[in-house]
Amino acid sequence: MGWDFLKSSFVFVIIVIGFIILLLAPRIMTVHNLGGYYTPKTEMTYKENIQAFIHDFQTEGFGENRYGTAVLEELQAFIKRDLIIVIPAFVLSIILGTFLGVVQFQFREGPFGKIQAFFSWIFSSIPDFFFYIAVQYALIKLFYVGLPQFNLYGNDQWYSFILPMIAVMLYPMLHISKFTFTSLENEVGQDYLRTAHAKGLRTISVLKHMLWNCLGSLLNQTQFVMLYILTSLLIIEKLSSYFGAGYHLYGSIINNEDQRTLAFILPYLLLMFMTVIFTKVCRHWLVPRKSGDSR
Repeated sequence: MGWDFLKSSFVFVIIVIGFIILLLAPRIMTVHNLGGYYTPKTEMTYKENIQAFIHDFQTEGFGENRYGTAVLEELQAFIKRDLIIVIPAFVLSIILGTFLGVVQFQFREGPFGKIQAFFSWIFSSIPDFFFYIAVQYALIKLFYVGLPQFNLYGNDQWYSFILPMIAVMLYPMLHISKFTFTSLENEVGQDYLRTAHAKGLRTISVLKHMLWNCLGSLLNQTQFVMLYILTSLLIIEKLSSYFGAGYHLYGSIINNEDQRTLAFILPYLLLMFMTVIFTKVCRHWLVPRKSGDSR
C-alpha cells in the first residue's frame, strides 16, 4: 500500500511538471531574419518564458489578479463553489449509477429493463453541454406558461448549483450504470451463484454477493467519474455563469495569466490525486482477494 502511494505521488508530481511545461509553451512563434533567411526562435522564447515564470513565482508566488486581489485568496472562495458541485455529483454518480445498473440487471429480460437500457443509451449519447442548454431552453419556455420563475444563471441563490451538478453527473452516472450491468452479467453462471440459489438465498442477498465480487472493477471507475466531472465543469460553469474556479480558469487561460492558471488547475489535479488514493485504499481494505470470498 505504501509503495502504491509513492508511485501515485510520483505520477502526480510528473503531471504537475508536465502541465507547467505545457502551460509555458510559446503561443506565438518568434521569427528572426538572418541574411534573408527566416529562422524560428521558439526554443529561445520557451526558455525565456520558463525563466520569467520561475522568477515571478519566487518573488510574488501566485501573484494578484487584475483587480489587486491575491490569487490564493480568490481561489479559496471559488473552489468552495466548485466543491459544492463536484462532491455531490461524484457521490451521486456512483450511488445512483450502481443502483440503476442493478435495477437494469434485475429486470433485463422484461420490458422495464429494455426501456431503461434504451433511455440510458439516448442520454449517454447527448453531450452534457447540449443537455444543459436544452434544459435551460425548456425551463425558459415553461416560465412563459406559468411555471414559477427562478434564476437559471449565476451562483447567488442556494439552488444555483443544482442544474450544473445534474449536467456534470449525467454521463458518469449512466457510465457507472452500464458498467455495473455488464459486471453483473459477467458474474452470471459462476459456481457461487448456483450454490446460493440452491441454498434458497433471497434475490437481494444474491445481488449483494454479486456486487461484492464486482467491487474491484467498480472502484476502478471512480477515477473516470471524477475526471469527467472536472473536465465538464469548466464549460458548464461558463454556460451557467456560475462563478467558480472552472469559470475563472477559463478566463485565466484566455488572458495568458500563467501563474493564475496554475493556481486554479492545482486543486483539480489534487482532487484527481485524492480520488486515486481513495480508490487504492478501498481496494486494499474492501475488495475480496478471490472471487466468492467474503471478509
